[in-house]
Amino acid sequence: MAAAEATPLEAAFEKLATCVKNQQHKKALKACADILALAPGDEDALRCQVVAHMQLQEFQPALTLLNKAPLSALPLGFEKAYCLYRLGQIDEALSVVAAALAAPDLEPAAATPLLQLQAQLEYRRGHSKDCINTYDKLFQQYKADSLELKTNVLAAYVAAGLSAELPDLMAALKVKPRDSFEVAFNRSCGLVEAGQLGTAEGELRMALKTGRETLFEEDLAEEEVEDELGPLSCQLAYVLGRMGRPAEAAEIYDKLIRGTATLSDESTRALAHSNAVADAPHRLEPGPQNRKYINSATKRLEALIERPGGGKAAAAAAAAAGEEGGAGSVGALAGLLARHTPAGSLPKFVEGLESRLGAGQKLQLLLNLGLLYQVGGRADAARELVGVLAAAPGGSADPHVALLSAAVSLSQGKTVDADRTLEAFISSCGSGAPGAPPASAAVAPSLMRAQAALEAGNAAAAAALLAGVRDEAVALSGAMVATRVALYEQMNDPAGAEALLDAAVSTWKARSASDPAAASGLGWCLSCAIGLKLRLGKLEEAKQAFKQLQSSGAAATAAGAATLARLARACALADPASAPGLVGPHATAPSAATLAGLDLDALEEGAVGGRAGAGGKVGGKGPDLAAGELAAAARAKRGGDAMDVDAQPKVKKSRKKRKPRYPAGYNPEVPGGGLPAPNPERWLPKWERAEFKKKRDKRKREKDAVKGSQGAGKVDEDLDRSNAPAPSAAKAQPAKPMLPPQKKKGGKK
Repeated sequence: MAAAEATPLEAAFEKLATCVKNQQHKKALKACADILALAPGDEDALRCQVVAHMQLQEFQPALTLLNKAPLSALPLGFEKAYCLYRLGQIDEALSVVAAALAAPDLEPAAATPLLQLQAQLEYRRGHSKDCINTYDKLFQQYKADSLELKTNVLAAYVAAGLSAELPDLMAALKVKPRDSFEVAFNRSCGLVEAGQLGTAEGELRMALKTGRETLFEEDLAEEEVEDELGPLSCQLAYVLGRMGRPAEAAEIYDKLIRGTATLSDESTRALAHSNAVADAPHRLEPGPQNRKYINSATKRLEALIERPGGGKAAAAAAAAAGEEGGAGSVGALAGLLARHTPAGSLPKFVEGLESRLGAGQKLQLLLNLGLLYQVGGRADAARELVGVLAAAPGGSADPHVALLSAAVSLSQGKTVDADRTLEAFISSCGSGAPGAPPASAAVAPSLMRAQAALEAGNAAAAAALLAGVRDEAVALSGAMVATRVALYEQMNDPAGAEALLDAAVSTWKARSASDPAAASGLGWCLSCAIGLKLRLGKLEEAKQAFKQLQSSGAAATAAGAATLARLARACALADPASAPGLVGPHATAPSAATLAGLDLDALEEGAVGGRAGAGGKVGGKGPDLAAGELAAAARAKRGGDAMDVDAQPKVKKSRKKRKPRYPAGYNPEVPGGGLPAPNPERWLPKWERAEFKKKRDKRKREKDAVKGSQGAGKVDEDLDRSNAPAPSAAKAQPAKPMLPPQKKKGGKK
């Protein structure tokens, strides 16, 4: 008996099943439309239509279907929350997930994907602690044990600032970096957060090697492998930049940005653009040599942001127009963002980045764009963008926003506005108000205020600002102490420098007991304190400080030896009896053979005289290394001038000062010599200078030339030599007679 023919609805469903099996999502949408034409409102067809839209990255049509009947009444919370997540609506997605998890008839099989999505949403929202709690619930209540979940837990711990706990966590989860390159990547991120950059570089290189081996085994092409490993390469470049190897970092960034194949991960490409700017400070210096790089980098970052009213297509078109039209359109985006971005929100990024980037990453990208505006001479655009960032969530508590605002004011000569901006931010740090920045955030603005005061020539204000830094770890660090001591000496305030060094010595001494690396800082502070006390005439205190230097073990270093020599010379002048006991334990007595041919008197005076020439001006009243006093003391010990009775005084020959020879037209009394200012583009090749004019092509110059047979036109017959008459006989010259051959002189006969 022949089988009954399938109905049109059954045939449509068979066609849909074939499309789903073959991953033909566009054809599946057409099959769903055929089914709905035959059976309007069919739930199975509508659900397949939603999934097909999601597979094609068409989340808005899928969300529209989910919000309409009859799907709106079905338990499709996971699909709806995922569409909201991919559309960048994180808070709405979290609300949908929470409502779905609170359903009384929720099955455990449906709860697992909802909890995984909830953890991902909490991670994107920046709630790392909540994300970790959700993963703990998955592991403990639902017995989840996949490697992907374990990898995500490592990322959550790094984002929560718990990188120190990663080794114990990996041991508890029974995962190792060699299990997958994703695990090794998250482990390296934890090492970067912990400051172990060298170990992180090794982990990243091992992860890249493991990833290439794994992906090549899956028969992926080389370009696909490099695309999959793009995040690892970007992280390696970041680590190399932090380690002071910008050339290697720039090479990796260049491959990621200008490679033959464009990275499929838009977030990695965006971070590569931003980090390439941050790791190349020499390319941001003002000057014609960096103008092209700054313009191109600005256009690349502007292309990542959605232009208000245009979406992704408008952003791409604007970027292309910017590439062709030069610098005219660069910076116009800042004005659009200032007019159309609502207060309390960040500007939207292009599709694909809006949901992938966190709020901190978006803020950092916009800050780098503002920096490019500022160094590129677009101060107005930078100021408009700073206004948008200051009104964004967390912008007022970010010190980088305040620093950028002050930098823009300083570039426009508004020193008072810049100082007020920084002062207002510093006063808000550590105030305890909701959303106020922590006290540690005031360090960078304080340093910038001090730098601005120094550039204005106000050393006293700079010293007071540095003294007001409340972070003890920074206030008594080696660089800060050295800077403040230099400022005190510049202001002729040795007492302030002495008090600062004493406080630094106490702090570093307490630190050296638990931190072996603090011994070098303690040695430096003690050496500076000894030199300062010698200049102030406090010899006994200098001796006590040197004993502390001995106990710390820094006296055996080269700096310690120089400090000992300085202290010994001062003791030889003020307290000769204590000098041998001070130097003896550290100096080996020379042998008799070494001392046999030495003139000690000449050596002593020669050393003192050499020191007088090499040393600088010595202030203070104490027995420091003043060459004149030591020379007088040496002569007094040998009986004064009685030793030099028979010697004739040496008269120093005066050299005639050579008159300087100036170039032609140079006037030394006029600033710049009266010569015109040099061309700032003189270091550029000629074809890159503004005044260069391209020569006209020779082929174009000869394009309009008359061509044809030569001599075809009428010419002057007087110029034709063929018609010239033959010379007459009267004018012919007589022939010269033949001369007999002459003998050459000196030839052989």
